[in-house]
Amino acid sequence: MPSPYAPLPITEARRDRVVRVLAAAFANDLLTMEQLDGRLAAAYRVHTPAELQQLLADPADPSRSLDDWQRYVTTEALVPERGAAVAVAGGFGVKGGWLVPRQLKVWTVAGGGELDLREARFAPGTTEIEVVAFMGGVELVLPEGVRLEVVGAAFLGGFEYKAGAAVEDPDAPLVRVSGAAIMGGVDISRGRREYKSERQYLAALARATEIQRGG
Repeated sequence: MPSPYAPLPITEARRDRVVRVLAAAFANDLLTMEQLDGRLAAAYRVHTPAELQQLLADPADPSRSLDDWQRYVTTEALVPERGAAVAVAGGFGVKGGWLVPRQLKVWTVAGGGELDLREARFAPGTTEIEVVAFMGGVELVLPEGVRLEVVGAAFLGGFEYKAGAAVEDPDAPLVRVSGAAIMGGVDISRGRREYKSERQYLAALARATEIQRGG
């Protein structure tokens, strides 16, 4: 019988997520090739989540992590409590380093809106986003590093959610999206940030596969 004090095993999903964070860090010049290789090799060798997490220390500042979600969080006092994005017979677009309010209402009536929050910053804890599209459409793109809950309904329309990779860290910010599409459409997805070098990102993932296979 295993000891109740034994460390939890590392899931393959968590190991794969760490590999992708390391690849992203290399693509953004936060790790050298030598540092990348050392950490990728260790990622397939360590046995506990704590050991795996240690591989994400930023070499330029060991008190920070390379983990994506920590780069999406800002000081709670800086984040507005409430906000709105509204389009009536028109449209709106939001992208870049936006501070997302704790409670955000997104409404379109015979119009459309696009919120690309891949570079946005969130308060710690839970952010509530309410989306209503009436005879219009809303596209919402969230970063990969946040946890996501979606509760939506559609009437003569569509309310679509592309889950993407699961985020297992309970400390990552949670974005809860709710709302309805009425003769309109709501499209929710998660996407990764753009990297300085897509080539380096793909090369790092290929290197990880070689190391995993023992090459």
